[in-house]
Amino acid sequence: MVIHTPTNLALRKLGMYVRADADDWQYNWPVHTHEGLEVYYFIRGDANYIIGDNIYDLSPGDMLLFRGSTIHRVNPSKDVPYVRSYVNFTESFLQEQMSENMFEKLMSLFESPSGRLIRWSLEERKEVEAYFRALHRENERESFGYELILKALLVQLLVAIYRKAKRLHEIAPAVQPSHSQENVRRILQYVNQHFTENFSLQELSGALHLNKYYICHCFKEVTGYTINNYIISKRIEEAKKMLRTTDEPVGLISEKLGFNTAVHFSRSFKKYAGVSPQSYRKKDFGA
Repeated sequence: MVIHTPTNLALRKLGMYVRADADDWQYNWPVHTHEGLEVYYFIRGDANYIIGDNIYDLSPGDMLLFRGSTIHRVNPSKDVPYVRSYVNFTESFLQEQMSENMFEKLMSLFESPSGRLIRWSLEERKEVEAYFRALHRENERESFGYELILKALLVQLLVAIYRKAKRLHEIAPAVQPSHSQENVRRILQYVNQHFTENFSLQELSGALHLNKYYICHCFKEVTGYTINNYIISKRIEEAKKMLRTTDEPVGLISEKLGFNTAVHFSRSFKKYAGVSPQSYRKKDFGA
């Protein structure tokens, strides 16, 4: 299992991480978090994307803007190639490049707690895709002055996004979700609010007024995860944050996150993160 994520390592080293036209496939697409902000751009495939309490059915040209600290997961179909570009960056990477007023406007693109969607037209996509390719090319070369060029290119991309958002008011457009997606949004909202509690499927069913068998089927069909696996993944991601940012004992973290015993917590953490909680805290592997 990969422990060091390229995203966090790159953000800590440079302040930015970028990929363009990525088409690699993973056996498992995990629920995860990471540092920084993300601009994700969907090029080809059949996929939906969970960000916080929201589910986005992706079409080519869709762009998602969100904070990496918000739990998220892509759920692509393996039946067709899955192609995407994305750039992650820290606020400090760009903050000194512009006025405070401009910086605040660009950062406002990432304010929505469950992500924001912008849809680019067929004519606009070439320009957007060119930004990602230029960023990736410059980052790979690491030639003289490349950090300055990367910042300039990223600012250009964000300005283009901001102009698009202001011009057409297309941040988070009103897209009518399907019946099953709307129910999964309700399930996600409940789970994200109560994931530290040991609620039963019957309690979830009662709270949402949905049949418990329908809940299980619908959630797995839309997200690719069982409810139980999603809850454990969310607890582990929260545990990573607590291990990195607090000195609380592992036993107390385990109790706060709803694990029955510290042993159960340690086993689950090692299964999902690849190392024990103690080792994770000691070496600060990242999300």
